[in-house]
Amino acid sequence: RDRTRFPAFTPTLAAAMRTELQLLADDLVFRRDVDIRELFSTRRTFVNAELAAHYQIAAPAANAVTFVPVELPADGPRAGLLTLGGFLLMNAHPTESSPTLRGKYILERILCQLVPPPPSNVNLDLGQASGMPRTLRQRLEEHRKNPACAGCHAMMDPPGFLFEAFDPIGGYRPIDQGLPVDTHSEVSGRSYRDGKELGAALRENDEVGRCLVRQFYRHANARLDLPADEGPLAALTQRFAASGYRFRSLILALVQSEAFRYAAPPE
Repeated sequence: RDRTRFPAFTPTLAAAMRTELQLLADDLVFRRDVDIRELFSTRRTFVNAELAAHYQIAAPAANAVTFVPVELPADGPRAGLLTLGGFLLMNAHPTESSPTLRGKYILERILCQLVPPPPSNVNLDLGQASGMPRTLRQRLEEHRKNPACAGCHAMMDPPGFLFEAFDPIGGYRPIDQGLPVDTHSEVSGRSYRDGKELGAALRENDEVGRCLVRQFYRHANARLDLPADEGPLAALTQRFAASGYRFRSLILALVQSEAFRYAAPPE
């Protein structure tokens, strides 16, 4: 990240964000063994002193190396994975946030929707804000007036706009270019006020469970799924749902399945 514009960003802060996500996953999967979709709505997380300061929350027992569990404020801007620093930092540019990257991640990695690549002849540079101040959202909406760009951005940007109150290093910023940030957006025909509302909806979304199975199947087999995998995927999804979406149950179901234990004969 641009250290001139974001002096609070340090290598130790980035490392703390990574540790936070690891501890959160460990808590949900192995310590409490609960519905893994809680990952998208939980206000429980783990911070050290630097990350607590970044989130502007109190964590008296934390220090530079000690991470402690905290409950994020109910009236605060954060709840769930998508509002935490690790996700927001990973899906941003060096000098500004990226609704496009954040929205693309949600569609592809959490909902398993296909986002086509941009046409090869399209200029992807939005340009810097000049003249009258404009928020990044306003610049993207201008960009979408290009018919070649409109289709993909109409898919990716709306979920990403929900997180525009967070800057490129995951800090909360209700103002962009001196103007109030607008986080209201519509995703799949439903209106949301911000990323917290989307996370709460994902927590109850069966499609998230199906996509988690597919992504884990791909990871475990080190390949993309094929048409012949649809049967095993459906069976795993059914077992996963029956377990209450407990990820430990999915791990066991996958390693016990023939789809994982046996390779198809060469054609």
